[in-house]
Amino acid sequence: MNNSAIQRRRGREVASAMIQRIKNKASILRADPHMQEVARGTMLAFVLKVAGSGLAFGFNVAVARLLGAEGAGLYFLALSVTAIGSVIGRVGLDNSLLRFVATHATHGEWDKVQAVHALGMRLAVIVSGAVSLIGFFAAGWMAEALFHKPELTEPLRWMSLSILPFAILNLQAQSLKGLKRIRDAMLLQSIGVPLIGLLLIWPLANAAGVEGVSWGYLAATTLVALIGIWAWRNAAAGGAEGISHYPFADLWVSAKPLFIISLMNTSLTWMPLLLLGMWVSAAEVGIFGAATRLALLVSFLLITLNNVVAPKFAEFYAKGELQAMAQLARRSAAMLTLLVSPLFLLLFIYSEETMGLFGPEFTAGGTILAILLGGQLVNVVTGSVSFLLMMSGNEKTMKIITIASVLLQLALMLTLAPLIGGVGAAVASASALAAKNLLSVYAVYRKLGLVTIPSVQMLFK
Repeated sequence: MNNSAIQRRRGREVASAMIQRIKNKASILRADPHMQEVARGTMLAFVLKVAGSGLAFGFNVAVARLLGAEGAGLYFLALSVTAIGSVIGRVGLDNSLLRFVATHATHGEWDKVQAVHALGMRLAVIVSGAVSLIGFFAAGWMAEALFHKPELTEPLRWMSLSILPFAILNLQAQSLKGLKRIRDAMLLQSIGVPLIGLLLIWPLANAAGVEGVSWGYLAATTLVALIGIWAWRNAAAGGAEGISHYPFADLWVSAKPLFIISLMNTSLTWMPLLLLGMWVSAAEVGIFGAATRLALLVSFLLITLNNVVAPKFAEFYAKGELQAMAQLARRSAAMLTLLVSPLFLLLFIYSEETMGLFGPEFTAGGTILAILLGGQLVNVVTGSVSFLLMMSGNEKTMKIITIASVLLQLALMLTLAPLIGGVGAAVASASALAAKNLLSVYAVYRKLGLVTIPSVQMLFK
């Protein structure tokens, strides 16, 4: 038998094994009503997330192609500052609103659904509005004193104004997830901003460079925030009457530790880029920022899954069904790992070539991308473990884990990034992300007695 015949036979065997594995997974879904609900929600969210990820990727490629590595670096720096500012403005309400809206909706307490949403939005508007103004007026100081890049001033000033609408659209989306309006939430969080941004970036970038891209981002977030307000009013219209007062203390007890968690999680994503901006050129920041955006494609399915399973975790915990919660976590992580593996291998093997999509200057970031992908793989295999902790009332434990991970990242950044630049920042980022997820797995086992990582048999069954 010649080599080509052997290869064809092996190809048929692999294809047959994959088909049988998919059939086995399908039989598991048919036997588990909760996994059926998750699968339906995940497929819808998956389609929307694929569209959103494609739009976001297209937007980032357009930014890189239109502005070059240096201009892209300035944009990513401004975006990182506003991303952290938006988290501060939301004061930890993202998952608190999702949790309380989902819990009250499950019990038919629509007056409480409306009340907790109204309280959360009022608080976020006040805080995020203040943060926006601080960012606007402090942009010049940050650009020169922190980043030593005066040309960053105007993009940062305009991007700071997007903190308020970005906070609003995210909280509206989280509240919609609590009502299981996954489609509406994903349209707000994943599709709206990159779609509108793509429509605006070409004329604005050609007219005003990085500053024009900043105008487009501000316009996109503002419009999507207004759509989010309209979507919530339609979704919760049935409970509009009899809105009751919601105790601030009840919401804040949950939001306070989640605020630290959200801030630390955002730091895990953006701190390497921010600190790198203090030590290296804008062009090097642009290359690292592009690699980060590309690596996040591996975990976009995890974000999709979190949108679906987070309300289910809250529902299971409220009913005391811990084993069902663990089973859902294991099966969803196995499904996710199976789906993500081909994309991971493609990006890892052809890291330089895929970085070249952003432009010739960006191929130097192939090693950075490969390192970042390692951290994202651990993130995917461990699944929605962080959300499981938060939806089961273990926000304080999650806070400790996240702070420890950020401190690890900071120590590695201060040690490696000044010496080896973007590669050091990538090592710090990937190590901290892996540590956070593995510590979360251990915490779930210690706190709840649950094993959430899928077994090897489950992955290949």
